[in-house]
Amino acid sequence: MNDERELAISPIVMTSVQHNTQVVSNIRNLTASLFGVAAGTLGFESYTGFIFYLVGSFIVSALIFAFRAEGKPTEYFHRSLGDLWGGEVLGGLSSFVLTWTLFYGLARLHQAIVLKKVVDAIKDLVQDCNFDCNDSGIALQAMDNSHVALVSMLLRSEAFDPFRCDRNIALGINLGSLTKVLRAAQNDDQLTVKAEDAPDVVNLVFESPSSDRISEYDIKLMDIDQEHLGIPETDYAATIQLPATEFQRICRDLSALSESVSIECTKEGVKFSCTGDIGSGSVQLRASSTVDKPEENIDIDLTEPVALTFSLKYLVNFCKASGLSDRVKLSLSSEVPLLVEYGMQNNSYLRFYLAPKIGDEE
Repeated sequence: MNDERELAISPIVMTSVQHNTQVVSNIRNLTASLFGVAAGTLGFESYTGFIFYLVGSFIVSALIFAFRAEGKPTEYFHRSLGDLWGGEVLGGLSSFVLTWTLFYGLARLHQAIVLKKVVDAIKDLVQDCNFDCNDSGIALQAMDNSHVALVSMLLRSEAFDPFRCDRNIALGINLGSLTKVLRAAQNDDQLTVKAEDAPDVVNLVFESPSSDRISEYDIKLMDIDQEHLGIPETDYAATIQLPATEFQRICRDLSALSESVSIECTKEGVKFSCTGDIGSGSVQLRASSTVDKPEENIDIDLTEPVALTFSLKYLVNFCKASGLSDRVKLSLSSEVPLLVEYGMQNNSYLRFYLAPKIGDEE
């Protein structure tokens, strides 16, 4: 009798209210995770992602209001505004953010030409390689088919705006395919690279800063079994820094005479020399510096004389990276591969390592 009187006064049963509130909470957590997957897959960033979540949560509340509460939330919830429309929205936010970041990785370069120049510089040496993405940036390491040269690239996270990669991802890409897609980008286009967690494709978006033109491409990824080599820190006997165009000219000119070049560094300077069937040639550079044009300086840091011979075919290939930097650094030591380094902004770099020729090896 007392129960019937209480129901007549207050028709809401607390156990039923608690059950209904728990059902809404479960729906919120489930849909929040689904919204996170969708936001990550669609590549939503920053405020756009949170607005997407709030709009989605409002739609879920509207559906519960219309189909589950039959338009009468006061009969099913103690506080219809809080329990139905606002209940567990903030609680589901953590599930949303977690799945959003798991299914989303993004890196944006303000100029697509940077990646175009990197790929153009290495595509004749390496055909397939892994772009290793982590929170510090995008790295690449690969050897040519002859195992004579090694390519090492690092685009630090500071080179991108924005950059986000919440877990390590290896993107196996055919550089020939990547080159074809990058040709569609103008030099001043902004490039956005997107990839899901455990992706099958990598998404490239080119945005023109001067128009509303947006191009979007997907490149199929490859499963490349590639061993990451540890490159030891080396104290080189000689380090030469010179204009990249000067080094390119030397390699191009001497390659017309021979297949090999001897690089000899002494206290007098650095000498590039070669001998071939039609004759011989040499270019000698001395250390020099000018205040007006520091980019033309030739800096030589020498601890002991060194002379090594290298393949000009590879050096000419390395010089394709000259567009990335005004200057190039050569580091030499006896019985150690030559290091050719092109520095980029934000301490990023493209490095080439080339094994020296031994004796009369051709």
